[in-house]
Amino acid sequence: MKAFIFSDLHCSIKHLVKMHELVSSAEGKDIKALLFAGDVVNMGEPVWVAEDFVRTLRKIDLPFLWVPGNNDFGRAYHKLNANYKSLEGKEINLLGRKFTGVGGSPASWAGQYEGESMIDKKAIAGSIFISHVPPPGAHNWQHKDIPLPYPVILGQAESHDPGIQDSKNQLVDSRLRGNDTRKDWVGNESLAPKRRFADAPLIHICGHIHHQWGTAYLGQTKIIKLSSLETGHYAILDLEDLSVEFRRF
Repeated sequence: MKAFIFSDLHCSIKHLVKMHELVSSAEGKDIKALLFAGDVVNMGEPVWVAEDFVRTLRKIDLPFLWVPGNNDFGRAYHKLNANYKSLEGKEINLLGRKFTGVGGSPASWAGQYEGESMIDKKAIAGSIFISHVPPPGAHNWQHKDIPLPYPVILGQAESHDPGIQDSKNQLVDSRLRGNDTRKDWVGNESLAPKRRFADAPLIHICGHIHHQWGTAYLGQTKIIKLSSLETGHYAILDLEDLSVEFRRF
């Protein structure tokens, strides 16, 4: 099972159409959800783009989780949120994963919407966490997947510790077979996450800064930084092993 993940549409109807075509095609048959990190429109306008976005989502007819970006406020935000409730401040279980999120809208910060303060940090632990703005301190993006240094099986994501037991090491070995990139990374001390944070998510999906994209680690949280769908960039996330493939239309 896979998810189409994207950010920063910024009124690009051309790439909205391309997303619909891909997800609805034979190539997209394994895509079971859409994850969006915000910015449908520009400075809250125009509302008709938000309406077209909603119509496209209805045609695709897959689960859709999103948080607003810094440009999503006013009537456009309310139009989208009336049809698809934002993930802000919520825990949603979907396809064997827990999802949490915070928004990036100025109206969220002011408390007009559900807001960032409504998610308990303990709820984020072990989740796929979505925000519009990237976390501070992560700048060295790798333009490819950096795999998790421990096994993550669908529905069994409780282990955050690379120092796994021998029985699980056998599982790691079987999953690494033929995957030289992952094996090389696990043995690379310069890339391995060295810090552990309490209540950390497994994955942090974000956008906002259009020209930056790739993967990095903050502690043991894998960050997936998306470029903009406005420029044709998106990614495919495997919901079982949490690997990611960056693509462009």
